[in-house]
Order: sequence, then structure tokens, then C-alpha cells
Amino acid sequence: MVLLRPRVTSCDLPDSPFYEYRCLMELDTRHLLTIRAFQVAEGIDIKRCRAGFAGELVAAAPGELFFRRKAASPEGTGEREEGYVYVMDYGVVTFAGHGEAEMNSVLESLTQYFEIPLDRRMSEDFRVHAGAQELAFGFNDIHLPAFNADVLRIIMLYVGHSAALDYNESIVDRLLADAGRVALELERYGRLKTSRRNVQKYIGRTLGVRNRMVDNLYIMDAPDITWENEYLDKIDRGMKKTFDVVERFRSLDYQLREIKENLELFAEMLQFRQSNMLEWIIIALFLLETVNLFWH
Repeated sequence: MVLLRPRVTSCDLPDSPFYEYRCLMELDTRHLLTIRAFQVAEGIDIKRCRAGFAGELVAAAPGELFFRRKAASPEGTGEREEGYVYVMDYGVVTFAGHGEAEMNSVLESLTQYFEIPLDRRMSEDFRVHAGAQELAFGFNDIHLPAFNADVLRIIMLYVGHSAALDYNESIVDRLLADAGRVALELERYGRLKTSRRNVQKYIGRTLGVRNRMVDNLYIMDAPDITWENEYLDKIDRGMKKTFDVVERFRSLDYQLREIKENLELFAEMLQFRQSNMLEWIIIALFLLETVNLFWH
């Protein structure tokens, strides 16, 4: 991947983080590439993907594969350039240096490894700029003084994390709506009309989402490649902050625990109602048997 030299302009602004960022933006307004992550399935079979995907495996970690491959230029020039694909076992595929048609083609080739494909793909975009004098993060982009495959891998990792969090947030919204409907039944009718089985299914779904998040999203730990490289560590910490991944993860975890506790309370109420009903049935049968004895 070729980097262009930064456009040189004068910059004499007050010494503050805000003006420093504005200065960097003026020095570097060139768009190098767009990172795009897709949540395509609830999971991806990493072992089979590693064996079957047509690309050079640059790096691998538990649940992650980072490939380099020749890709058609996103600008449509017809030239083959260096592109990257990051495959993650929690159902996310992230691209750098690929055009729209080629991303669709790669995703199509990967469908054989998908576990429970989604009906609708969710995506996340992030822009990368090169040639800045200092590292700087924007609302949805990054400005880099130095750039290589390791830098790209960290950026792609967090764009993928963000796509996965978006997907989990949509699931939690649905779970909240389901729990809200059950609570509304209790408020309106003073009892639950929903079956105990449905409530148990909601609980199972909640536990499944939370377990997948905890098992697959390693957002609390920095990647190994950042441990002995200050520049990569700065990018790692900056990407965490840009996407608010830690705060979003904690918020989702808290909401899932609250949903689970509320649904378990509803399940206990249904169990109590069922137990009471059984007790009344037993009492009725006992009375019926007593009456029969007197009549005979």
C-alpha cells in the first residue's frame, strides 16, 4: 500500500489540543482508505475458513484471521492493489482496500463458513488518512504519521468490535421490548398471560447473547502486538476511546443482567401460579373423593 507525502502548509495556531487537531486536519486532508466491517452471521467457523480462504494469512489469534490479498482498486482504476480481510469468529468480516463489488464477492465466498447467517447485514465504516505530523483521532476517522499492516490490523479490529456491538445493541433492544411487553401484561391485568415456556426462551436468549459477548469480544485486553510498541499502544487506546467500546460493552452487559433478573422474576411468578393451580386441583380431587365415600 503506497502512502503519499503530506501536503505542506503553514500552521501557526495557539498551543491547545483543539487547535493542534485543526492544524493536523489542515496538513492532511487526503483520504487514504475506508475500513468497512460487516456483521454477517452469529458466528464464523474460523478453522474451516483458515483452511479454505484464498488469501495470504498475515496473522492469527484465537478466533481471528488477518489475511492479505490482491484486490481491485476501490477507485475503479482496474489496478490490483494490496487489500486486507479480517475474519472474526463472532460473525464479523472487516475489509480494507476493497471496492464494493469485491467485498460482496468475498462475503459470498465466505458464506460456507457462516454459522446462522443474518437476514440483513449490519456495517460500520471508518476512514484512515495518512501523512499527518502527529497521531490524531476524529469523530469517525484517524490521521496517521506512520502506517503499516500492524496499524491497519488494530484499526480493523476495533471497527469490527464496533460492528459487533451495534448488532448486540439491536438484539438487546428487542429483548428489552419483549421484557417490556411481559411487564405491561402484569401492569394491565395483574397477572401474566405469557406462558412460562416463552419467558424461559427469553431468558435463554438473554444468556446466549451475554455469553457470546463475554467469550468473543476481547475488548478489555489490548492485542499482543501493542505490548512492546508505544505507537501501536497509542492507536489501540485511541480506537477504544473513539468507538467507546468498553463503555458500550459494560452498558450492554448491565442491560442483559437486568433483563435476565426481571425475566427470572416473571418465571418464578408463573411457577408460583402453576403450583397454586396444582394445589387447588389436588384439593378438589380430595373433596370429590370424600363426597364419593359419603355417597357410597
